[in-house]
Amino acid sequence: MRHGFGRLRSARIGVRAAGALALAISVLMTGGCGSEAPAAAHEKSADLSKLDTGNYPTKAQDPTTTDPAKRARLIEGLRLGNIVPLASEIDQTLTRNAPATNVFVEPNSYDGLLNVDHFAEDAPGFVVGFATSGRPSKDPFLGYTLTNAVMIFDSEAAATSASTALARRGLYLTYDGEEFVPLQSTQHPTAQIVWTATEQRLASWYPTGKFVIFSMIDQNENRVVESSFHLAPEPAPLALADKAIDITADRLKNFQPTPLDKLAGLPLDPDGTLRLTLPRPSGDQTANAFTGNLDQHGALHTVGEPGRYKALFDKTGVDSFIYGAGILVRTKDETSAQVFLDEGFTSRFQQRIDPPAGLSTARCVKYHGPDEHAAPFTCNVSFGRFVATVWSQQQQDAYQRISAQYAILANNK
Repeated sequence: MRHGFGRLRSARIGVRAAGALALAISVLMTGGCGSEAPAAAHEKSADLSKLDTGNYPTKAQDPTTTDPAKRARLIEGLRLGNIVPLASEIDQTLTRNAPATNVFVEPNSYDGLLNVDHFAEDAPGFVVGFATSGRPSKDPFLGYTLTNAVMIFDSEAAATSASTALARRGLYLTYDGEEFVPLQSTQHPTAQIVWTATEQRLASWYPTGKFVIFSMIDQNENRVVESSFHLAPEPAPLALADKAIDITADRLKNFQPTPLDKLAGLPLDPDGTLRLTLPRPSGDQTANAFTGNLDQHGALHTVGEPGRYKALFDKTGVDSFIYGAGILVRTKDETSAQVFLDEGFTSRFQQRIDPPAGLSTARCVKYHGPDEHAAPFTCNVSFGRFVATVWSQQQQDAYQRISAQYAILANNK
């Protein structure tokens, strides 16, 4: 789904792994060109003894972690993602989510645009952050891109200090001799704002309580037009930065950061669904090296067209996205899961292939398209109120993953 669902990314993930996740499920509601008619009805359960599940587990397992401190921060970041506004909620013209590293516990340079070389020095007390990004088109050079993030710190003083230090470090710049200049917002005088007219990029760090709201506006179309036709730069989009701060700060009123001494007590499986998800093998980068849950709003950060997906989510009662070796989507009932499976996966770049032996209800496809990072093979299946999707570089591995995921759900009856 990049532009479907499942785009959730955590920091320090390789491009190929992130792209594989994104394109493996970039099919959700992308237009149906080349898609096949949905199945008429859900077939009876498969004979589990006939499934090839390889070395993958076939029964539910309670999640564990080898790094409890980091895992606790990531869980806190997902809680944050469930309330951070979508870019489209700040500007309704931003109808498409753009690639973004969503949850992060390490320095986030936003694809090399920010100078975070001294992040540990500049931002002591940083706990976790969650970012989202949107634009009006799939083409990054049309209109502008808004990236909006919230970072949690261990104290109000740490958040205030970090906003100043990070703004002082500022942006990486493309052009020799280019400089970023500080700006002042009359509406938010404590916001630390920098602007580069040549690159048409504004970045703002606004401290509020234990949070820093970070907003970055890339006016890509303006930059290209001004450079091509030697036009004077447009003024900095301060009004938009102010709007992003206002809407985000209002959402944060409904979020209470977990005290540091209680982070370790956050449940690994808040709603009991993570245990039903195929666990990611050690060292596997296919699923973005990330495990966790998002609610319906949080999941909308990970889809290509959140407005369209919101309609499907509401129609089928989606209330949880669970990330493991693939993605498990929980709908309101079995009928809704089948509707999600029937309506949610279509793309002109994917061609149906045979399902794995013994699992005729699985929908498997091979990618034939322009993205070099796309996972070649993706399989989807529904069981009960759940819909599962997995992807892999190898067809047999994709078959084994979807078969194992189906078995986990079937064995949990």
